[in-house]
Amino acid sequence: MIRNDPEAATKILVVDDEPVQAGILGEILEHEGLDVTTRTQPQEALALAQRQSFDLVICDLKMPGMDGVELLQQLRKIHPDLTVIIMTAYGTIETAVNAMRHGAFDYVTKPFSKEELLITVQRAIKHLELRRENVYLKEELGLRAAASTLIGRSEAMQKIYKMMAKIAQDDKATVLIQGETGTGKELVARLIHQMSPRREAPFIAVNCAAIPDSIMESEFFGHKKGSFTGAFSDKDGLFQIASGGTLFLDEIAELPLHMQVKLLRAIQEKAVRPVGAQQEIPTDVRILSATHKNLGQLVESGQFRQDLYYRLNVIQLQVPGLRERRDDIPLLTEHFLKQLARRDSHAQYRIADDALQALSRYPFPGNVRELENILERATTLCEGLLITATDLQLPETETGINDLAAEIMPELEPGALPLDTYMDTIEKEALLKALEQTRYNKTAAARLLGLSFRALRYRLKKLGLE
Repeated sequence: MIRNDPEAATKILVVDDEPVQAGILGEILEHEGLDVTTRTQPQEALALAQRQSFDLVICDLKMPGMDGVELLQQLRKIHPDLTVIIMTAYGTIETAVNAMRHGAFDYVTKPFSKEELLITVQRAIKHLELRRENVYLKEELGLRAAASTLIGRSEAMQKIYKMMAKIAQDDKATVLIQGETGTGKELVARLIHQMSPRREAPFIAVNCAAIPDSIMESEFFGHKKGSFTGAFSDKDGLFQIASGGTLFLDEIAELPLHMQVKLLRAIQEKAVRPVGAQQEIPTDVRILSATHKNLGQLVESGQFRQDLYYRLNVIQLQVPGLRERRDDIPLLTEHFLKQLARRDSHAQYRIADDALQALSRYPFPGNVRELENILERATTLCEGLLITATDLQLPETETGINDLAAEIMPELEPGALPLDTYMDTIEKEALLKALEQTRYNKTAAARLLGLSFRALRYRLKKLGLE
C-alpha cells in the first residue's frame, strides 16, 4: 500500500484519451493518498506541465494527435528529470524498449490489475525518493557535515553518508549508532536529524551517564508539582521537550536497568507518565541512541535488557574509527588548522610533511577528537606557524609495526618454504615497506620498526638491500 504524507503527497499526472479509464486510474491512486490530476488530451497535459510541476506522469501509449512516446519527449524537454510510466496495450518487447530508450521509467501492459499498477507506481516513487536523497546528500549533507566537522571523502565515509541519507527519510525507526569514543557519533545523529522530515523540530541530546539515578525518571519523563521534595512546579521531561523532533540518547549502555524498563515502555507505547501524574502523555519523538560498548555482549551478561536492545537496534549504523579511514587525515588536519587559525587571529598554520606522515601512521585510539586535541597542542608548542613531527608529541606506539606486519605476512602453505627463507622474506618485505612509508628516510624507518639505526643498516646489508 502507498500512504503518502498529505502535506507532501506525490503529484501524479494521468494522461489517457479514454475518460472512463482516466477516471478509474485517478480514483485508484487518490485512494492511496496520492495527489492526482487527470487529462484526456495529450496537448492539454503538455500545457499543464508547463505551468505546474509533477513528480510522476502515467500516460497511455496510443493517443490521437500525439502518442505517449512523443508526449514523453516533450515533457522531458520541460522537466528533464521527470519520471514517466507508459501504459500500452501493445505489450511487445519492441514497444517497451522504445519507450525506455526515450526515458520512460517503466511500462505496464493493458489490461493490468490494480496491484500491478500500484507496484509499478510504488517503484517509481521509491526511485524519486532515492534521487531526492542523492541530491540532498550532495547539496545539503556536504555543507552541514563540513560545518559539523563530520568530514571525510574516504570510501568508509561515503558509505556512512549514503546510509545516513536513507535512514533520515524513515523518521520513525529507531537507530543505534555504534563506534569508538571520539568518532563523531553525536555529529552523525545531528546530521540524520537535520536531513529528516523532523529537522524543523528540536534535536535533544542527553548523555545517559551524566544523569544521577535519583532524578533520571524526572529528567526523561518530567514531573508534577509536589510529586517529591524540591518539585516546586511542573516540569517537562526530555520526551516532551523533543516533541516532534529527535531524542538522542548518548552512552545508552550506562542506563540503569530500572530505567531501561521505563524507557522501553515509553518507546513502545509512544507515551510517558510524568512523576506524580495519573495520566500518560502521548509523545512523538524519534529515538537515536549511541554507545561505544558492545550492547550484544552486555545483553548476554545481563547488564542490558534484550527487549530494549532489539527495540533500539532496528537500524544499526557503525561509525568507523579514524585508523579505518586514514585517507581522511589530511582533510581533517586542514579543517582543524583552519578552525585554530580563526581562534588565533587568523594565524596561517601549516603542517610539515614529516608531521603529516607521522599522523598518517599514528593509530588514533581517541579518533577524530584526539586528532583535534593533538593539533591544538601542536599549535601552542610550535615555533612560528609550521608544525613539525616533534611538535605533535605523539605517544610511542607499537601499532605501526603491528599494522605493517599484518600487511606483509604472506600466506604459508605447508612445506612451501624452509623456515629461514620464509623469515627472510618477511623481514625483507617489512624493511622495504617501512622504507616506502618513510620515503626512504632510514632514521624514520628504524623508528617505525623499533630498531636502532645501526641494526637497520645491518639488516639491509644482510638482505642485499643497502
